[in-house]
Amino acid sequence: MLKMIDPYDFEDDDFDLEDEDFLKIKPISQMTEGEKLQRFKRFFDSSSRAMLQNCLFRIVNDKDDMGTLEILCPNEVVRQRLSKKKRKITNNINTCWSHIRWFSLCVQQDNELDCQKFTRNGDLVTF
Repeated sequence: MLKMIDPYDFEDDDFDLEDEDFLKIKPISQMTEGEKLQRFKRFFDSSSRAMLQNCLFRIVNDKDDMGTLEILCPNEVVRQRLSKKKRKITNNINTCWSHIRWFSLCVQQDNELDCQKFTRNGDLVTF
């Protein structure tokens, strides 16, 4: 038998949830790098997440303990599409990592890594 729920009854006895029923979220300080990366990806819309799914990630740390998040794109098309989302990328980096100063969008061409490096403001770094 189908039971109807009164939408105005906030004391419905059949809708009791305990605290452990809710997903507990770890503080960022207790997350592994893999968990931070998963958190980073979750902030994007589904089409961007699909592009990121085909990318590889690594963090390269400098001598001063600051780092660069390198995103290895499978091809130039993905890199160009992600470069249009650089503001979103920097915002998401800032919510996941405090020590990441830069991010790079890279593709492998002729067995060499070709990277475009951006600041936390999304500005292209030129050397």
